[in-house]
Amino acid sequence: MNTLQNIQNYSQIHPLKEIWIGDTYPQHFYSMFDSRTEDVFCQITENTQKELDGICNTLRKLGVNVVRPQFEPTIDKYLDRQGKLIKPPMAPADWAITIDDTLYINPQYYSGIEVFQHAIDSYKQAGQKVAVLDRSKDSMSWVNFPAVTRMGMDIYIDYDEQNAEAKAHTMTVAAELSKFHRVNVTNTGDHTDGVFCPVQPGALLSTIYKNQYDKSFPDWQVHYLIERPRVPSHNFKWWLPGAHYANYNSEILSVAESWLGNPWETIFSVNCILIDEKNILVIKEDESAFSFFKSIGMTPHVTPFNMCYFWDSGLHCLSSDVYRAGPMLDYWPNKGEKGVYILNEQ
Repeated sequence: MNTLQNIQNYSQIHPLKEIWIGDTYPQHFYSMFDSRTEDVFCQITENTQKELDGICNTLRKLGVNVVRPQFEPTIDKYLDRQGKLIKPPMAPADWAITIDDTLYINPQYYSGIEVFQHAIDSYKQAGQKVAVLDRSKDSMSWVNFPAVTRMGMDIYIDYDEQNAEAKAHTMTVAAELSKFHRVNVTNTGDHTDGVFCPVQPGALLSTIYKNQYDKSFPDWQVHYLIERPRVPSHNFKWWLPGAHYANYNSEILSVAESWLGNPWETIFSVNCILIDEKNILVIKEDESAFSFFKSIGMTPHVTPFNMCYFWDSGLHCLSSDVYRAGPMLDYWPNKGEKGVYILNEQ
């Protein structure tokens, strides 16, 4: 799990060289619970780790260096102030992002422990820029990282219009980034990595729920996925292959209620990991997407993650791309000067 000791991401369609992939807790962390609850979470852990290992093996075969979390042996440092287990570091995309030559990290644990500390130390020793953020003073800590898209001279940032404090901090960050970029700001409140995915210069994969790209990606070919979210046959917010929901629900909610999202509103097929302009990791086969990839000369590599319906995380959510090789390019040289551009307002 050694790092390449390089931090750089000017464009998320540049060749991927190093990536962080999240993980579940070790199974012995659940020994603090009753035996039935422990069994449930050990099974979740086993299934999740098996699929994560498959994703990591595929990435390595494609020449990507993979860095994983390292855990302390005891559980106490991973508890919140009420003594509850904090969600495992499954989705680095939520709290770690590289913009240009700096890696920004929002700490996840009250104890100050960091599961990627081994990687952070390696980067710092190599003279790379790592910013561990403080919510009390760093506006970047308020930015919704899954709503940031890096495309060379252009950066896209989305915020939730209902959160005035987050909006103010996001605009502060946009102003700072505009010294070197055209910063395109939207206010849909979406995790945009679950809405669209740039795959090549001039080509974009998108869900059907956002269809206005004339200003943000002008003149690019947009392929819309036809998949819609599955409608659950139950009222629970989680789903596991083969699970008996009535038996498991109390155990799941007793430990993980704060971990759960709403996977039924997510299109996981657009939440991809782009390797380079010829290769992309996808969560499953999709006839519409595969036809599109073939038309633009891309090869999709299927790396299943059926546990996405428990963790509410697709492939991009599970990762943070720390090092992509390539300079800052201007994909739209006629767009205008550096600055902040408001693309939509409510």
